[in-house]
Amino acid sequence: MIDAKTSVNTKEEFRFKMAASRRFVFGAAFAMCLLVATLTGIVSYTYVKKNVEMKTSYSQPVRHLLQKQPIQQLNDQVADSRCNCSKRALVFANAISKGEKEEMLQRKKQELRKYRLRTESAADMLLFANGSVPLSYPTQGVTVVPEGVIEIPGLKLVDNVENKEYQVQLNTSQYGVLDVTLTLPDVQVDGRRTTSLSMRSSSLDLLNRQLQTVVYVNTVYDIDATDLDNDINNKVTIITKTFLRYPSVRALINSTRMFYPNIRVIIADDSRPVEDLQAENTDHYVMPFGAGWFGGRNLALSQVTTPYFLWVDDDYVFTKETKLENFVEVLDNTNLDLVSGSVGNRKLMYSKLSILPGDEHGDCLVQGRGHYGRVPGYPHCYLTPKVTNFYLGRTDAVRAVGFDPTYSRYGHTEFFVDAMGRLRMAACEGVRIDHRQTRNKEFNKFRRGGGVSGSYRNIIMRRQYFKDNLKCWIKS
Repeated sequence: MIDAKTSVNTKEEFRFKMAASRRFVFGAAFAMCLLVATLTGIVSYTYVKKNVEMKTSYSQPVRHLLQKQPIQQLNDQVADSRCNCSKRALVFANAISKGEKEEMLQRKKQELRKYRLRTESAADMLLFANGSVPLSYPTQGVTVVPEGVIEIPGLKLVDNVENKEYQVQLNTSQYGVLDVTLTLPDVQVDGRRTTSLSMRSSSLDLLNRQLQTVVYVNTVYDIDATDLDNDINNKVTIITKTFLRYPSVRALINSTRMFYPNIRVIIADDSRPVEDLQAENTDHYVMPFGAGWFGGRNLALSQVTTPYFLWVDDDYVFTKETKLENFVEVLDNTNLDLVSGSVGNRKLMYSKLSILPGDEHGDCLVQGRGHYGRVPGYPHCYLTPKVTNFYLGRTDAVRAVGFDPTYSRYGHTEFFVDAMGRLRMAACEGVRIDHRQTRNKEFNKFRRGGGVSGSYRNIIMRRQYFKDNLKCWIKS
């Protein structure tokens, strides 16, 4: 028998990753904005003898609202962190005929298994600490999307001695907070929606039931900082892709020379007939006719020799508000990989983007409004995994992600899906470029999926279903 005054305290590290966790069938895996948090479980026991047997009822739990969010229940937030394709979602499998759906599904599953065998680390496996301490908890393999909620599996207190009072304290790092989805009678819960959650009960059964309701809520989108400086012409190369819009791309070049006369401009061109754009500090690369939008991006980016590059569409025009130095300052002094500005008269574009793990048919791509906070030291910049087609990027980082040449006629979100968890991005106020949209009948024929590409919408949906392992795209 342990003396009533005895107190036992143990500490074990509980690590889990905050990510928009997903796996590609082909290409590199990515985790949406990977954050690593440490959850330390401190288990303390105060043994108290009792003379009266406690009678408890836990069949009717007391539900409550999430603190600081009086409208939405935490259970709804947990549900939102699951992959469920709504009626409004874009379902990628709809681009596949009924006769080949089952065959493609089986082929996709087979390729996904092969890919995971090649790429998955032992650190990705869900492991639990059992036996070494009275508290069982996961030591690795638990993931959550940015600002998402995850139920922590396997929390359980093991003890065979009766007539005790039990207290469990769970601590997490600065990247998130802890909460419970419901409270049980005769269990005292303190520290909800904080980094330190404690529970106390005289009933081991009740306490374990309460532990099953614990969730982790991510609150911080990770970012750091560093330092540099140099001449803009030695640091930035401007790149673009043009197709059947020579008046537009010439206007872009002319406007660039007004503000940055010595900066290098690279143009990838798959037009026919070809007009010569080669000039001093302007390199014109000619591609096969209709080779494609993302293929041209890859070509242009492959020729960049500066640490940064600026991507612009061929119908953009520089103005006095197109201050590339402002972009460079942010990249020089943070660990961001890509920063964007405003285009035309539109507001600054940013959105939330995450991947929710799904079933054998694939995962859910979820896009919502808002951002993940401001960049420390740069309050005019907003953390986001998706920006507009006007951005300054780190050449080596973006080149490592690349542009899938399957997206030949148009594409935007597809690149940012590939970059999730691999590139840190922000949208910054104060830098703007003009947009003088010019199209012609020949251009429009190819742009909208005709011409060389056939049914282009089905092509990209099939690609995302198979290569990206996505079953639908949900916009909220």
